[in-house]
Amino acid sequence: MNSLTRHIITAAVVFTAFNICNAQSLQEYYKTIHTSTEDCISYDGLLDEVFPLEMLICGDKGVYKMKSSSDMYSLSIEVDSATIEMVEEDSQGRSSGYITLTKSDNGFSGEWNQIESAARYSFTINQDVHEDELTPYYITRLSGIIRSRIVNIDIDHTNGTLEIQEKYGLQGRYKSEYICKDKNCNNVILKPEGIIGVSSVEIYKDKSGDYKMIVLTADQNREITELQILTQIKKKTKAYSDYRSMLLAEYAKFNDKNLDTYLKKKQAHWIKSTSINLRKFYKADSTEIVSDRLKYQASSWIDIELWTEDFISGIQYKQYNWQPEVEVSAFAYNIDKSKAVTLTDVWDKDWNLTNLDSTIDNENSTWVVGHDGIYKIYFDRVKGIQREPYLYSDLAQYIDRGSWLDNLVDQDKIKG
Repeated sequence: MNSLTRHIITAAVVFTAFNICNAQSLQEYYKTIHTSTEDCISYDGLLDEVFPLEMLICGDKGVYKMKSSSDMYSLSIEVDSATIEMVEEDSQGRSSGYITLTKSDNGFSGEWNQIESAARYSFTINQDVHEDELTPYYITRLSGIIRSRIVNIDIDHTNGTLEIQEKYGLQGRYKSEYICKDKNCNNVILKPEGIIGVSSVEIYKDKSGDYKMIVLTADQNREITELQILTQIKKKTKAYSDYRSMLLAEYAKFNDKNLDTYLKKKQAHWIKSTSINLRKFYKADSTEIVSDRLKYQASSWIDIELWTEDFISGIQYKQYNWQPEVEVSAFAYNIDKSKAVTLTDVWDKDWNLTNLDSTIDNENSTWVVGHDGIYKIYFDRVKGIQREPYLYSDLAQYIDRGSWLDNLVDQDKIKG
């Protein structure tokens, strides 16, 4: 996706020491092996949809470089009609992977396969990469009218969900996974059983880029209205890949300098700590063999739980292929005051969260602030991520009057 910032570059230094070829351009490196780059074609591409690379194809030979680490791999290429077969060789001349690509709308797409295991990842290359393809949206917030009620609509492009909420004096809220009606998900539909008198809601983006909504009422009438874009939050992706590892961090960019810095630092801290752990793995087993190719994968992403004009909460997930558990940690942030807040100082003096009769005893758990209550989030090895709810209506007597949580709960916009 997008190029890496200083935080990723710092992490890259931790991962591996670069040899002299890493500092060369793809063309310069190819010339040291094959003398000339005449008749070569340059491509940009992605490994596993997020890890950026550049490739040079010169007849039956080629080379590609992972942009984040500058690791380079030579290619032996066979072309058969619309199919390209490539064998990847590492810096020691060993076959470490093979790539199969077929012609697609924007270039070539296919798979990278590990030569000694069943590991495989999507692989795409094309000659024209547009910036908007590299920075997709995280959340699109729209405003419109459903059954004479003004609503805000959040399309969560990352998790494939759509949330509808009344804007004033909130009496109704509905959130569900949507169904894509086209390849690019420019047309989505859902059946909101929680909205009285509505059978289905369809939202689509027309050719001019404007959003419109078709509401099918319970009596089968179709209401077509235009939607106003309130804001579009971009997805930021920090992706690093070298010989042994793939490291991915995702978060939302809200166009609020302080909030963006806060979220960016959370992921930068995870990148640094994960890089240190990977360095320990490398020291414990310094001999780099072909079966180590992309052996380690780690990813962290941030899900938004509650987002109002002056408050945001969410969960940071951290997943590693060398351990079964998914780690979770919640955050809460006062946008108006530009500072993080916690749940430790919002309760009456003689009460805290440990007083809750939780059925779950899990060290890897966290508490997140939601629309209608707080939730204990934890990972179960059988069931995956679980949520244990505690409603504000049951907790009201314990919330300290005048605290930030008391003020938040009193706002109509989060009452369900």
